[in-house]
Amino acid sequence: MDSVLDILDALESPARGGSPGTAVVLARGLGVCSTPGCRAVLGEPLGTAERPPALTPGQWQLLTELLRHDPATPELGAVLVPDGSTVALGPLLAGIEAGLRSGGSGPPLPTLDPPADPLLAVTIAEALGTSFLLAQGGDSNATALGPGGCWDDVENPLNYTSRGPPSPVPDPVAIGAMDGVILGTQLAQGPLPVAELLRGYYGVGNGSEAGRAPSSYRRRDFGALAGQERLEKEVAAVLEVLRTLSPSPELLRDMGTQEVVAVARQAAQEFTERYVGTGGVAPPKWGWHFPNRGRDLPDRGFHPLNKDCNRTNGRCHPLEGIVTSQIQIVTA
Repeated sequence: MDSVLDILDALESPARGGSPGTAVVLARGLGVCSTPGCRAVLGEPLGTAERPPALTPGQWQLLTELLRHDPATPELGAVLVPDGSTVALGPLLAGIEAGLRSGGSGPPLPTLDPPADPLLAVTIAEALGTSFLLAQGGDSNATALGPGGCWDDVENPLNYTSRGPPSPVPDPVAIGAMDGVILGTQLAQGPLPVAELLRGYYGVGNGSEAGRAPSSYRRRDFGALAGQERLEKEVAAVLEVLRTLSPSPELLRDMGTQEVVAVARQAAQEFTERYVGTGGVAPPKWGWHFPNRGRDLPDRGFHPLNKDCNRTNGRCHPLEGIVTSQIQIVTA
């Protein structure tokens, strides 16, 4: 995340002609928001992105690799943030753009028909609905959520390895979407430079080591903004929006309204249980903590001693890329 923040600082520097919207416009040109529903909300990108003078060739290469969209590998484009989460940048930046535009920075967002919340549509509702449609219409063993994964090195994370074949909504995408909703809601109240926003939220260099970064409370904060009932409503709404597009998704063509509602209900329930609720593992007030570092990890409700992703000789936290020998459970 530090490298990404350096890039955002360069892009948003007024001395270099930047502004809070510069980064999200560039991200769109690189592949963020490439799905039909997202583009129905945010529009088509302005054109093929080219390296801005503010970025070095190395920074441009990194940004390009992180933001190029590949449906076959949705877990790519993820970064390890200070709270221990692995966050996909695509849904995060889509939520940030939707929030900025809702707050008056940039072109106004369209009114969707059928009505749907633009912020939830571009972050989680379309991805969630599509994933459950694919799981329902494909292989009986297909999964609609997850999996997690691990990093090769927590101090210098370069390679993220998924624990298995990814669904369209692996854990990094789900977490990025949740953060996109939270931060997009904040930006709708007034613009901030994106780098400043992310530093404050993830607790980068702002003295947050003495306490918990705001991102540690994502489950609570997302649940307050998009509880299960609202999420179900928005997933159903965005699937109906997709039905109106040309061409409409093949999986929706023969589905009735009640079938769409049933898919949305299942999607919202399973997403909430896995990422927002406690899942019967750990109450929301718990988090993972680095001894002697004062850094809390997200209260995700996952047990740190799960061995499913022990691919680095015990060095890697199975879900968040944290050294297992340095983890202990703490209560808030």
